[in-house]
Amino acid sequence: MLLAEAQSLWPISAASTVRFEPHDPSADRQQLRELARLCLQFSPTVGIDAVESPDCLLVDATGCGWGPGGEVEFAAGVVACADSRGYRALVAVADTVGAAWAATHFRMSKYSLAGSAESRVLIVGAGKQEDMVRPLPLEALRVEAAVVAGLRDLNVSRVDQLLTLPRDGLATRFGADLLLSIDRALGVIPEGLTAERPDDPVEASWQFEPPVGDRDVLTAVIGHLLERLLTKIHPDGLGIQRLLCSLKSDEHDPIHFPVELLRPSTSRRALMELVGLRLERLRPPSEVESVTVRAVVVGPVGNRQGDLFGPGQGSGRIEIAGLIERLSSRLGERAVLRPRAYPDAQPELAFVYDPWIAAVNQTPARKEDREAVPLTRPIVLKNRPIPVEVISVFTGGAPVRFHWDGRGHLVERTWGPERIETGWWRGADVRRDYYTVESTTGHLFWLFRDLMGGGWFLHGLYG
Repeated sequence: MLLAEAQSLWPISAASTVRFEPHDPSADRQQLRELARLCLQFSPTVGIDAVESPDCLLVDATGCGWGPGGEVEFAAGVVACADSRGYRALVAVADTVGAAWAATHFRMSKYSLAGSAESRVLIVGAGKQEDMVRPLPLEALRVEAAVVAGLRDLNVSRVDQLLTLPRDGLATRFGADLLLSIDRALGVIPEGLTAERPDDPVEASWQFEPPVGDRDVLTAVIGHLLERLLTKIHPDGLGIQRLLCSLKSDEHDPIHFPVELLRPSTSRRALMELVGLRLERLRPPSEVESVTVRAVVVGPVGNRQGDLFGPGQGSGRIEIAGLIERLSSRLGERAVLRPRAYPDAQPELAFVYDPWIAAVNQTPARKEDREAVPLTRPIVLKNRPIPVEVISVFTGGAPVRFHWDGRGHLVERTWGPERIETGWWRGADVRRDYYTVESTTGHLFWLFRDLMGGGWFLHGLYG
């Protein structure tokens, strides 16, 4: 829908966690394609609805076996699989694709998305697809909007009304596709689906005869294999973002070492530099019998316009990314870290350190990370809470004036308090009442009163 229409239905306030994103059908299809590959654990035939803006997966469970829990447990497993990737799904099991599609879009309530996995499952009994489809609106047959509008002009708005009309007249007036949609939904004509296939691994191997242990030889062979991988994915405009190298020997367990980048790359030189840094930290076996190089993660390579008058603003980011990649390869991933928001009640502890490359490449964003820091709190905090002098109307009340940074601040408005307490198992108790304070000059401050000692502190600034 239009952005203005969406905002009128759900107004956005300063404290709201809702945000609107532009509709991107290609991105939707790509996400569905990744979810389809994940659902291959349930059936070898998983496809995407063949429409311009698909919103569902089609799973052919014929001959797969339901297991001890039957159809319900099978479908609940599909729901749980979608939940694990951050989606809320409705699943219908029916004899036909059309009946299952109609059930999820028009028979099942969207309010059930908030329920358990079992409550988001509908089983249409064998041969019962016509009984299920009959009371549904015409859109449940997946017919064109123009056909639906024409039928509504004839006072036909439900499937059961449509089924009472002569088929010859329907075909003459609305086309044969309408009859095809009816027959597919009722199971008169079988409907196939185009299955999504798992991607073939992008890898290359080299067998040594006799085995070798020279580091220079291993480096040269890995470079040759890497060149083959880059040549294979180059026509698709892809680059390598994560590379996995494996050294196999009869005398030792296989040695696997990854090479990760912040963004996909097609540069053999840059990749081999990182491979060399990794090899410096390893002690390869004296007799390596084979080497395998696999492109575990590939992605599109962004095209960047060249700068006419020297490096532009983007060149600095590229150099920093290269530095992070080299340091992570030389020192190890755990040696190059970046902070990540973490849901902790105590604000100064609401973060953890993650390996930089792993944190950047992690998808999708975890729900607990997205909700770690409330939007009503300042993003930047003081290293330590700063004691301030506060004047209140009564003891423990909201501040009306405070002194900080060598001058007094008169309070215009306050929001709060927000009570924050920690448990006894974390050591010294933390009990605070936080206030968001707006001064008469328009500046926003985050103050709290220590309920244990009674003092006031400045903990953060807005803007």
